[in-house]
Amino acid sequence: MGLSTWHRRLMAVTATALTVAVAATAGPVLSAEAATATSGKAQVATTPHPGAPRELIGALHEHSGYSDGWPGSRPADYFASGRDKHDLNFVGSSEHTSNVNAPYVFNEECLDPRVAPSCQNADPVNPLDALRKWDAELEQARAATDPAKDFVGFRGFEWTSDRMGHINVYFSRENSLPETDGGTIAMDRFYDWLTTTGKDGLAVFNHPGDKTLCGPLRCDVRSDLGFGWEDFKYFPEADDQMAGIEVFNGGGDFGTPPGHNAPPEGWYARALDKGWHVGAIGAEDNGHDRTDDWGGSQYAKTVVLARANTEKDIKRAMADRRFYAVLDNALRLDFTIDGHGMGERVRTNGKSPLAIDAHVRGSSTPLQLELVSNGGQVVAGATGDRLNVSLKAADDTWYFLRVRRDGRPVAYSSPIWVNDRQQASAPNAPKSDLSTTGGRWLAGDLNVHSCFSSDVYCAGTDDAGEADPFRAGVDVRSRFAEAGGRGLDYLAISDDDDVRSASARGSGGHGVLAIPGYEDHVNGVAHVLGVKELLDNGDGSAAAINALAADARAKGGVFQIDHPGSKITKPFAGCDASTLTWGYGFDVRPDTIEVWNPASSIRAAEDYLDCWLQRGARVALTGGSDARTQYGQPQGAGYPTTWVLARDRSAGAVLEALRAGRTSVSALPPSVGGRPLVIEAKRGGRFVPVIGDDVRPGEKLRVRSLDPLTDGSLRVLANGRTLLDQHLTRDGAIEFTAPAEQGWLRAELRLGNDLLEQTPLCGPIDAAVNLCPYDAAMVAMTSPVYVR
Repeated sequence: MGLSTWHRRLMAVTATALTVAVAATAGPVLSAEAATATSGKAQVATTPHPGAPRELIGALHEHSGYSDGWPGSRPADYFASGRDKHDLNFVGSSEHTSNVNAPYVFNEECLDPRVAPSCQNADPVNPLDALRKWDAELEQARAATDPAKDFVGFRGFEWTSDRMGHINVYFSRENSLPETDGGTIAMDRFYDWLTTTGKDGLAVFNHPGDKTLCGPLRCDVRSDLGFGWEDFKYFPEADDQMAGIEVFNGGGDFGTPPGHNAPPEGWYARALDKGWHVGAIGAEDNGHDRTDDWGGSQYAKTVVLARANTEKDIKRAMADRRFYAVLDNALRLDFTIDGHGMGERVRTNGKSPLAIDAHVRGSSTPLQLELVSNGGQVVAGATGDRLNVSLKAADDTWYFLRVRRDGRPVAYSSPIWVNDRQQASAPNAPKSDLSTTGGRWLAGDLNVHSCFSSDVYCAGTDDAGEADPFRAGVDVRSRFAEAGGRGLDYLAISDDDDVRSASARGSGGHGVLAIPGYEDHVNGVAHVLGVKELLDNGDGSAAAINALAADARAKGGVFQIDHPGSKITKPFAGCDASTLTWGYGFDVRPDTIEVWNPASSIRAAEDYLDCWLQRGARVALTGGSDARTQYGQPQGAGYPTTWVLARDRSAGAVLEALRAGRTSVSALPPSVGGRPLVIEAKRGGRFVPVIGDDVRPGEKLRVRSLDPLTDGSLRVLANGRTLLDQHLTRDGAIEFTAPAEQGWLRAELRLGNDLLEQTPLCGPIDAAVNLCPYDAAMVAMTSPVYVR
């Protein structure tokens, strides 16, 4: 998990200490309570309108040490700041779920060795709450809610994909993260979650255009199809729940170009043109720095027009798009079309002109009012505080009000839609067939731990005196249940020098094949797969480990080198294996190398594999989640997934495929759309799989992904050089010819480009987590094909 790669730093701005309230209906609607309030609540004198909605001002998108906020802060702190210091009506939390299951703080301060110890527990008040952040957030929100202070706190979360973009989800009972729901690969997978498990939530597109894998280059959908939530790809089933888009974030404007990689029409108009029915959100995105003032008037706010100040009424108003955004906390807006307010969908006969009325209150300086419609076009404008105009009605049209001061946007209304037509959804992706010539692709995880591993604690397995909730392990039965729920066909529980999992209760349950084995800690870490007993590693010398490997093969097993790129402190270059954690260099020949491990450098392990291939060895690659504790590796089994092309669905066939090198690795398990990347040769008029096999020099080959939602940068490496580097479109394939010289080739599919590897986080770092965005951008990779 990254630090600054996840989170945009807020721009500090200075503004007058003023407050917000907005009305979406014609005429003054400020309630008597709001009219006499002080500080954060409305202070504009108006005549109360009986039965009018209340104007509730609040702060959205807040962070604390529960995610990437400053160490020592808790959700209770921002709720209290909004309620007691700034007199707001509501505050909505949005901690990043990428580390919701980890007890740590992920803030830049934690890189300071003097601060790092305080980052080991995200809750200094109730330390055990760091293990239950999601539930603790809800408890703190409810504890902060106080009708006597006219305040509501409610829980949300930030879905954090630095490829697609970030999304806040409020009010849902459950949460999700792109690392497990697959949304970083295809937005359909997040929307599938939102409309099923998350169907009680409302979501907001966050700071559009700011999250990208394009590095220092300007990004658009031509450089990465995933950018901007796949260019706001419309998913009609999620339209009702995608309630808003951040037009302000902190002190920054995201609704109007230029800036933030915005298209000419601006991000707000872009989303509306794509068919989304989103309203204007003003968000704070505070808590990353100790100087951040949660709820301060210098940050953008959202005003919600609700019947009462309760979570239920706020949610209803947001679902109806009865809200808008202000940067100047003194402004009030009225905006109607034919008497209909913000969020409404108006039907007309097309004959009579539309009566548009807008009124801005609370400004002592001149304003520019703009009526914006389809394509971001300004169709009417006025200077002052009122805009009254008649326009001819048109089908499938939307309008919102933009308010400027000295050219700078200071407020946006939510839209009103006229004769709105529902947009068509994108065509469904075809289902891929995992059966092929020579067998079927089976999905699994070759590196998962249970209660029998040495560095976890499980009640009933370990001594009660060693009890430590931060090291809580997972039993064998639960591991197989987890694997079954993620669509895996096989699972290898490889505990540290321990084979008890093979005979433990629950092994092989839930329709998942059990691959016996263990992790052998010698001068480095190795996997011994396919055996139910510990093999003799002798004196730990290279000769002894080669003998162990030969013994494993004789028993029908596989010998694997594990995560050779973990915790490296020097760059791996020139095949100098002394920099790796595998201490045998090239003296012990493996069958497979675990190239993809979430805690290890993929590039270093790839380069080490290529060095073996350059020496003429036939070595396959694999991936493993290395899931140990409930909290240290919360993603669990299948992230990544190793695919094997097996002749049948049996443990013996899985091991046979591993020895033959017929493997491919994907970032995701099958349950969220993970599929293998394959290399095929054209033989007899059709393409057949050839990973692990021989091909002729100059033979016609192709690479394709069996996941029809996947796109990205495809790179084919041959004999240590790049043979091919081009974009692989969804449901597409790229054909090429095998090189003329003998050797090897393999393929990998990534979301980004090599610029991602230039960050310091991709260098040698002795850390238990892999922070390199190059590795995070990997989608899939294949084992070699041999040119003979």
